[in-house]
Amino acid sequence: MANRIFLLMFSFLVYTSANAQKPDKEIESSIETLNKAMISPDKSTLDKLTAEDLSYGHSTGAVQNKSEFIKDVLSGPVKFFQIDNANQIITVTDNTAIVRNICSIKGTRDGAPLDLKIGILMIWIKKGEGWKLLARQGYKLP
Repeated sequence: MANRIFLLMFSFLVYTSANAQKPDKEIESSIETLNKAMISPDKSTLDKLTAEDLSYGHSTGAVQNKSEFIKDVLSGPVKFFQIDNANQIITVTDNTAIVRNICSIKGTRDGAPLDLKIGILMIWIKKGEGWKLLARQGYKLP
């Protein structure tokens, strides 16, 4: 009997531990997929991963809505070659996630080399089966 109780408790702990980490892993995956869709511009993926009322703020102060963001990634002056995130912290409450990270970007802007390191704050919301980027703000690091 004691073995059954132990096995039941152990199974419950493993199950709750796995499920507690699931949103973070889903959001990490969504962020990675978004970065890949920006490096190899993919309109369908960008559309799928962004909320209709997206507010996308750049470290320059420019702010774009969803259609402006997607158009800029597809045909704007910046071409991304590499996007790496470090020191990423994800906090999930219900269907909302706050993500902070340090982003290193390599690419070109109007053909000139671009090597940028900025801070990022993102808000992701759970809609249906997936997470969608609702807001993003880049900021210059001290």
